[in-house]
Amino acid sequence: VVSRETARIALTMAALNDLEVMASDVQNAFLALPISEQVHTVLGPEFGRDEGKKAIIVRVLYGLKSAGASFGKHIADCMRHITYEPCKADADLWYKPMVRPDDGFKYYAYVLLYVDDCLCIHHDAEAALTQIDNYFMMKPGSIGDPDIYLGAKLCKVTMENGVEAWGMSASKYVQEAASNIENYLQENFGGQTFPRKISS
Repeated sequence: VVSRETARIALTMAALNDLEVMASDVQNAFLALPISEQVHTVLGPEFGRDEGKKAIIVRVLYGLKSAGASFGKHIADCMRHITYEPCKADADLWYKPMVRPDDGFKYYAYVLLYVDDCLCIHHDAEAALTQIDNYFMMKPGSIGDPDIYLGAKLCKVTMENGVEAWGMSASKYVQEAASNIENYLQENFGGQTFPRKISS
């Protein structure tokens, strides 16, 4: 899983080099993969007349212990096939040397992978994500400007001096965590609420 620090550095590189930043989601990430181990099961009542029959699972399922490793291996093979290399400091940051055609600027394009979420930094990020889409189908309409990545809200900001940069905020994550705690307290502790102010 790519780290938040890696994402911050990559967004800084995008701002410094005037590169596009786009995000996308892989559709049914695990279900698209062949399984890397033999898993046998007995079919349950949801299979109707086939209940009790033995079956062999041929696709990776979310509940399998090896699901994450299988997905990671498969996407790594695909990224290498399209000539990206993993970073030694963070194996979920993939990069390759590029030249921007407009001005001949040499830079590294980056793809950050967080399970089935992709963040791409490239002079033509949509084309780069479309290339990955040939190997891992993206959710329809998911290729676009990033909104949330690694639980943090992303937005492009313009500084007072006119320089554009990327900002990351954990506000949405914190709001959702506080909401979850409120719901838990109300359901399990007789309607108690989360304290709004700490008294000294």
